[in-house]
Amino acid sequence: MAEIDLNTLIAALRAANTKIKTLEKGTEEIKNLLQKQADAPRWIEDIPGRRVPYTGVIDLTIAANSTSRVEGVLTLSTDGPFVCTGVAMYFQRTAGSYDGCWGPATTFDARMAAANAGDGFENIFDQPHIGSFDVELSEAGSDRNWQNSAFASALFSPQSGGVYVLPVANVFGRSSVVSAKVTPSVAQTVAGKVQVLLLGYKIVQGDVYQP
Repeated sequence: MAEIDLNTLIAALRAANTKIKTLEKGTEEIKNLLQKQADAPRWIEDIPGRRVPYTGVIDLTIAANSTSRVEGVLTLSTDGPFVCTGVAMYFQRTAGSYDGCWGPATTFDARMAAANAGDGFENIFDQPHIGSFDVELSEAGSDRNWQNSAFASALFSPQSGGVYVLPVANVFGRSSVVSAKVTPSVAQTVAGKVQVLLLGYKIVQGDVYQP
């Protein structure tokens, strides 16, 4: 019988022991991940934390006589995930007549509404400065575009108060960056500002679980 080198045997036992510990650690990590996934809320309503109303504001400067695409971003804070339930959009003139006045970001239904009201604002709705915009919304740094192509701001009809209620609420994690891109479909006769509002609530001290 050949002699067994004691040092070789000890080294082999140590190597086997190291592999066993590595396997045990890996098994424990897998168990923890599976347990975390099992404990994760299945619905937004199940996420623990206090609900606080929140409106995220994205301002975009629109130059006069321009159809250039403009981008604005909103960086969310770290105090809790943000649940967005709706989007609103408005336009403000920053020069000329009606400087500082807010209005709809679309001419959809606006002319007829003003004419029927007889409030003396009919002419403002006949000017292209509140013409339609092409809008794109997304979560920056990801492929989570909210549309397959730009959509018209007619979605934010004055008849609906300029608000579009999302068919499904969207959860943004802490420090997420929301991007809004706006392109005037008609060159504005005066400079202005488009304001995109993300409506919803924050879950303070809540967690977003990623499976």
